[in-house]
Amino acid sequence: MFASLVVIGTMVALILLSVSFFGGEVAEGPLQVSMTLSTLLALAVAYFYGFRGSVISEAIANSLHGVMGTIFVILAIGTLIGTLYLAGTVPAIIYYGVALISAQFYYVTVFAIALGLGMMLGSSLTTVGAVGVAFVGLAAAIGVNPAITGGAAVAGAVIGDKTAKISDTVILITASVGGVSVADHTRTVLRTAIPTIVISALLFLILGLVGGNATASVDPAQVQDAISRSFNISLWAFLPILAIFVLSLLRFSAFMALMLSALLAVLLATVTQQELIVALAADPGLAYWEAALKVGIETLADGFQLESGVEQLDRIFAGGGATGMLTTLWLILVAASFGAVVDYTGMLARAIAPVVNWATGTVKLILTTMLSSLGLNLVTADPYVSIVLASRMFRGQYIKSRLKPVLLSTAIADSGTILSNIIPWNVHGALFAATLGIGTLAWAPFTFTAYLTPVVTFILAWVHYLRKDRIAASEDAGQIYGAEPTMLPEPARLA
Repeated sequence: MFASLVVIGTMVALILLSVSFFGGEVAEGPLQVSMTLSTLLALAVAYFYGFRGSVISEAIANSLHGVMGTIFVILAIGTLIGTLYLAGTVPAIIYYGVALISAQFYYVTVFAIALGLGMMLGSSLTTVGAVGVAFVGLAAAIGVNPAITGGAAVAGAVIGDKTAKISDTVILITASVGGVSVADHTRTVLRTAIPTIVISALLFLILGLVGGNATASVDPAQVQDAISRSFNISLWAFLPILAIFVLSLLRFSAFMALMLSALLAVLLATVTQQELIVALAADPGLAYWEAALKVGIETLADGFQLESGVEQLDRIFAGGGATGMLTTLWLILVAASFGAVVDYTGMLARAIAPVVNWATGTVKLILTTMLSSLGLNLVTADPYVSIVLASRMFRGQYIKSRLKPVLLSTAIADSGTILSNIIPWNVHGALFAATLGIGTLAWAPFTFTAYLTPVVTFILAWVHYLRKDRIAASEDAGQIYGAEPTMLPEPARLA
């Protein structure tokens, strides 16, 4: 028990020190070093207590296999972002958006669009990957806060994902808990989601109304003129975004949908952005097809950088590329390794055991489940692993308390799973930061749905709205839950 607390406590201390020293730049290397040092300490403790290096290595390898799909998604998002600039997609969104969208209603509009797409696609990662960078770019163009915009995009995407029947986290939660259907789970989750959505929308509306006079100093015609000098703007530019949605609805994996759309964007650019490609190739001796191939490969690998000579424009139209995601991959690899060591050696279970045993009574049990789910996400850095662990830890307590399985699935979904999106070293938090090009600590305070969801869930449990979901005395609680699941569906990120 003492060793477990030392390892986990050291990790928390190193992370807090890194944040205090480096602030918004913490994910550019310091956070990765902190997680690496924490992993080394966990390995040393494991060896001290007699665990063989071979079995620890196998546990780490299994953990890394679990995040491999996410790694490919991150690389695909990097390639997509650069090609969306090259094809004129992001410039087109800004070109039309600067004249159509009011700054006063911008944040709530972003929130609503991300919410709708998240519910439709069942993937917050795909939603933010597809439109997040465009939202942030447009925010810079019309003079509103990019960090609030990023928070609004993530807030809408994650709450939409949480309520979608086709979401991979929803499917995994219901399978891990057992005894609850996807339909029952999403119906119960809506009880907490609806108040959260309404309150969040009001907060974004207030933020927009209070700080929405930014466009007074922005001339839409001037912005459009500057963009049209560097890009050929047309409705064809929206084709890659449309492709993402169509492929996602056809149930292509996130990696395939994003990567195919990135390749489509390169092909589109060769047709619609010929002057731009020739300028970026910077080699008059190349035939056009050679210039297009060179620029396409460079954009996929290293991202896009406009060189118009207009500083503000060049700053907005820059980013993406697979290499730009390498620090994010480093963070995910070391965080997953740390989680594997503390999970396999039992350090995590021993640290949480007193909390699990303390939980008696409905309200206390729901609160403990939510706090433990958050703790698991903080330590394992993987929402999918934490879902499985939380389900296993609390099934017995919920059966003993005769609470319906849907309460356990809701408590997990409404706590650690949604809060994982704002943890800088968690898989989802790191991915969103890399996609938006903004540090997690900058946009996370504005991801209101992540904070409000667990609060609303606990309040509803306190006032008996959720507590009425009890198993009747005439029914066998163990039979309703069924045997503990052993074969769980792999998240869509691995497809």
